[in-house]
Amino acid sequence: MTIDASSAHVEGEAAKPLPVHRVSLARRLVRALPVVATLFLLTWIFGHSGVLHRIERVVSDAQLRINRVPADSPVVIVNIDDEDYRDIFGSISPLNPAQLDVLISAITKGQPSVIGVDIDTSDKRFATEFALKNWSPQIVWERELREVPQEGTEGERLEPLDILGGQKDIDPRTNSSGLPLLVDDAEDKVTRRYRRSIATQNGMLPSLPFAIATTYLQNDPARLSRLENSPEDLLIRYSGNPEGSHRLHFSARKLIELSRSWPQASPIRDKIVLLGGSYVGQDRHETPMGQLTGLEIMANVVETELAGGGEKPPSRWVIFLLELFEAFVLVSLFHALPFRFALLWSVLLIPVMAIFCSFLAYRNGSHFVQFVFVLLGLLVFEVYEHFRRSSIPNVYHEIKGVPRT
Repeated sequence: MTIDASSAHVEGEAAKPLPVHRVSLARRLVRALPVVATLFLLTWIFGHSGVLHRIERVVSDAQLRINRVPADSPVVIVNIDDEDYRDIFGSISPLNPAQLDVLISAITKGQPSVIGVDIDTSDKRFATEFALKNWSPQIVWERELREVPQEGTEGERLEPLDILGGQKDIDPRTNSSGLPLLVDDAEDKVTRRYRRSIATQNGMLPSLPFAIATTYLQNDPARLSRLENSPEDLLIRYSGNPEGSHRLHFSARKLIELSRSWPQASPIRDKIVLLGGSYVGQDRHETPMGQLTGLEIMANVVETELAGGGEKPPSRWVIFLLELFEAFVLVSLFHALPFRFALLWSVLLIPVMAIFCSFLAYRNGSHFVQFVFVLLGLLVFEVYEHFRRSSIPNVYHEIKGVPRT
């Protein structure tokens, strides 16, 4: 039997072990770039689709609704309603300066600590028809803005108007002012935030609730020191009770009537009185608690400040970290593992991620539960997406009678 020499030569070569080619780290990174780019694209898509932001808003709003209501608030509301507007002010705007003088004089008889006037007094009539008296309570006047851009105030230099028609010689020891600016979220126009100071053409000026709170705390330096002046957005800590039953409420007519027996029977002594108006349906805002007047929101902000101030919203880095967790972890798990194992690993990782985000955002673990619910919301969304991708095509093929591929 003869053997072909060329065949033997080939078989001999085939028997030799093939050399192992090691792929360099650089080449492996280059190969991984498309996958990494895809994941970053998913992060961008999820971030801009609003899923995370909607879940975060739902969780934070639900938390506000269950906030504990204070037993007794130092804030008293005096609201000029439709009947007050008609009977006291003759249904004329701006409000009659002389009648406003009568109303404020009645409030001062009750000996409050501070009066916050959430009423526009920039009209020139207030320069000649409203006489400032030596009222004992400190008065913080609303300083109206000429125009507030609908798209937001970031980077804007707002123009503040004068108080009391531009009166001169106003004693700053007993009269101050603040801007009544509330911050609506751009996406749903819900008022969740406020600022302590606001950039204007006249420099940084205090907001109305911050000016009221700091005036009230002048004799309490320990609590006052906790309110650091800052232009950053802070979250309003709503009381959890839309009716504000923990506060005293008076109409203007009722307060003038009661003031006849003051100061002996004053229920507003040493309190903060917020005077404003809800007449003709003006100054109403959507909030996590439902629709509230600007005066009621100001009361919530003042109470927030007196309780130590609102917290900063989670930074963009925390939000981006949550987006990365959604894109890199949840999406990867549900694509790489069977459903039950992906769900199990997700549930195990959520508490770890929640405590990490809480410390990153607030430097403590007190917001652990809030982030757990946000992450659970993301998990529910990913489970929905998983079933949408897997179940809907199967149902379609069953209905059409087309074999599954």
